[in-house]
Amino acid sequence: MSSESLIADSIRRDLPAIVARWREERGETAGDVRWEALAAGMEELVVAFTEFLCSPEPVETFSRGGATRALVGRIARYQRGLGRDAVGVIEDFMVLRRCVWRSVERRVDLGRLGGGEVARFFVKLMQASDWVTEKGLEAFDALVQEEMEQELGRAQATDLVTGLPDRDLFHRVLLPRAIAGHERLSLAVFDVADFTETVARGRVDDARRILYRLSETVREEAPEGAVCARFGDDEISALLPGVGAETAYQMAERVLRRLAAEHGSFEVDVGVAEYPAHASGPGDLVSETLRALGTAKRLGGSGIVVARQ
Repeated sequence: MSSESLIADSIRRDLPAIVARWREERGETAGDVRWEALAAGMEELVVAFTEFLCSPEPVETFSRGGATRALVGRIARYQRGLGRDAVGVIEDFMVLRRCVWRSVERRVDLGRLGGGEVARFFVKLMQASDWVTEKGLEAFDALVQEEMEQELGRAQATDLVTGLPDRDLFHRVLLPRAIAGHERLSLAVFDVADFTETVARGRVDDARRILYRLSETVREEAPEGAVCARFGDDEISALLPGVGAETAYQMAERVLRRLAAEHGSFEVDVGVAEYPAHASGPGDLVSETLRALGTAKRLGGSGIVVARQ
């Protein structure tokens, strides 16, 4: 048996102890599933190292068909889930390297191996450790960047007055996703009467307060699973997955009754349409809802109109 195979075999036999020492040094929280996932990833990493140790390939080409890089990516997610920072990522891999070295030092009679064989093992251990640390940090940094971009996107796509998703997110993502994921749904659009006139008269704060009250009432009255968004300057929309126009109409009635009882100083008109009863896709559904809303506004007096079939 070659020295590489001898050392690799020793590492594999001592794998549970190596991982246990790593857990202990890294201060594992017992029973934490995130820790269990990270420890399992580290165990896979040690097994991959034993394969590299017996391989003639250099670290740059030893890919295992991309499996090693994928494993490092999974480990980065576990580390991120545990709240690691970049220093913590580096320490995870440094401690693992130290645990592997101590296992070999304790279990293998290195004195009986030639100096060149021991040096080759140590070089491969350092190469593997450096590669994993570098790729691990790259994957970790990419995760952090992705999370930052997602948070920024959510902040940019949130209406500042109502705290709801804005109209762009509604049209571009929320509505198409809802239609793709449900065989039936309804859309209700609530429009504040005289909103533009209120703003034009300089009562901007009043207009914002009215819109916020409407958004809160719609959100509270909408059934579980509904998606609310700011539809336009003076409009709040509610996507109601799995329900028909009649249920949407009843929800709209509840909203108007509450607004009249609690804030009787403004009127709201509502248009309702159902997919696929009234429309074949996102664009048609919006058009039919707005057509119904236009009719409600012409009637006046906080009316609710359902699209015609």
